[in-house]
Amino acid sequence: MSHSYRIPAAALCLVWAAPALAQGPAPAAAPLPPPPPAWTGNAQVSFLKTTGNTETSVLGIGGEARYKGASPWSLGLKAALARGKADDVENLRKFISALRGGRAFSERTDLFVEVGYAEDIYAGIDSRYGGELGLSHRLTITGKHLLSVEAGLGGIHEVRLPGKVAESFGTARGGFSYKYVISKTSDFQNQAGMTLNLSDSQDWRFTNAASLTAALNARFSMKLSYNVAHLNTPPPGKKQTDTTAAAALVAKF
Repeated sequence: MSHSYRIPAAALCLVWAAPALAQGPAPAAAPLPPPPPAWTGNAQVSFLKTTGNTETSVLGIGGEARYKGASPWSLGLKAALARGKADDVENLRKFISALRGGRAFSERTDLFVEVGYAEDIYAGIDSRYGGELGLSHRLTITGKHLLSVEAGLGGIHEVRLPGKVAESFGTARGGFSYKYVISKTSDFQNQAGMTLNLSDSQDWRFTNAASLTAALNARFSMKLSYNVAHLNTPPPGKKQTDTTAAAALVAKF
């Protein structure tokens, strides 16, 4: 009796296995896209020269680098230098740099620590050292309109000309960053910020940087920018507001 049950059972197994054998092996899964590079950045250069009644030349160089790996920590570095002459006499020498470390708490909110150095000789600033601890929050993270805000507390040590008068004071700063994605190859950006001197309510500073960027190819872009820097209590004999309009060639990496 036992042999009479084995043959139908084997046949039944073949019937069930036949569709699977006919289908063949399962297709291999599509490979996952590579992760974005941990290091990104750009470098830019601009140059202006006029001749004739007035001979003027202005050279500007700058760059940014950012590290963001799989961990919540990030690092950013930026620097810019501008030199200018009129009739072979130097009338512009400006340098700014900043280093920022951040720690993400969520997809939208970061804690950051930033230190910076700047000098603007012909605006009466021999040197300026600063540090800040703050929070940044992205109000939008998708779509064509990207907006973030940030605020922080810190301190500045500033040496002014003439006479190299030094002063140190606490600061409170607030600002925002806006980006409008016009297309896959162009965008408009605007960053603005106000810094308050906690020891002198009249000594507040405001900066605004607007730029329009259009890609030329996968690596190079053209950038038009207009920057405003306002110092409410400037050094003696200096103006409160400086503006800079520039066209630059930008290479990304």
